[in-house]
Amino acid sequence: MSTLSWNCRGLGNPQTVREVVNLVSKKKPEFVFLLDTKVDRSHVERLRVKLGWEGCFCVDSLGLKGDLCLLWAKNNIARLISFSRNHIDLVVTLPNRHHWRLTCYYGYPENTRRRDAWNFLKSLKGASNLPWVVLGDFNDLLTQADKRGHLPHPNGLIDGFREALAVCILSTMPMLGYPFTWEGGRGTVDWVEERLDRVVTDVEWLAGNDKARLYNIQTLNSNHSALFLDIYSTHGAVQLRSFRFENAWLLDDGCREVVVGEWTHSAGQHLQYRHVSCGRGLKRWGANIFISMAPGSKP
Repeated sequence: MSTLSWNCRGLGNPQTVREVVNLVSKKKPEFVFLLDTKVDRSHVERLRVKLGWEGCFCVDSLGLKGDLCLLWAKNNIARLISFSRNHIDLVVTLPNRHHWRLTCYYGYPENTRRRDAWNFLKSLKGASNLPWVVLGDFNDLLTQADKRGHLPHPNGLIDGFREALAVCILSTMPMLGYPFTWEGGRGTVDWVEERLDRVVTDVEWLAGNDKARLYNIQTLNSNHSALFLDIYSTHGAVQLRSFRFENAWLLDDGCREVVVGEWTHSAGQHLQYRHVSCGRGLKRWGANIFISMAPGSKP
């Protein structure tokens, strides 16, 4: 099962529609979550027909305009729990697999409503006890490393978002590809890049979907890139060996930096998840060390 999530900044542009169709053709997801569509339901229905899919669901936010829509390839693979202007909540029911919860999420875009966004996210926690994954545009940053350019992100906003995820017992899933998902002001002194789009999961979902991979896909018709979550890792993901700590790493100062960084980044999360986070960080760092030491590698 795979899901494509994209803040497309409007489906009224035929080029954006073609890009959605091309992404679906290449990645073959079962679900597509589109944010900030700025069109009515008839546009989304035409997209569904163009894709040859069986269902779609739209959330109207301002009269005839729909901000959120979810399309699915086959019926009977999900059941709606709830929806609002900021989310669509589903129970995913795949054959021969345990049910789990998928929340398609759009955080309030207004900077003055950050606290509202955190409180709303926390309010979703009690809707189900199933393993949980949330994906979409959160309009929030988790660390200063989630931003490049212009002014630093206010630490109070980072702390508020971290606290909301901690209450929900959710942690960010590692993302393959470019580290930022949104940009503004390209070509000017105010050019900024941020990781506004992400996937967060609880430990139970991650344990039951240990092959899952998240990819950042650069797009042409929006200043947001698309996220592609593949729980079977069938789209060319690099197969990683199981984690094994190497004693030689203790001789490198970078090892301590990785552990401290991962432990700080996962502050407030489950102890088990923090251990997993440290293991993943060391695995990535260790792989880079081995590559740099390989014969013929470039410095």
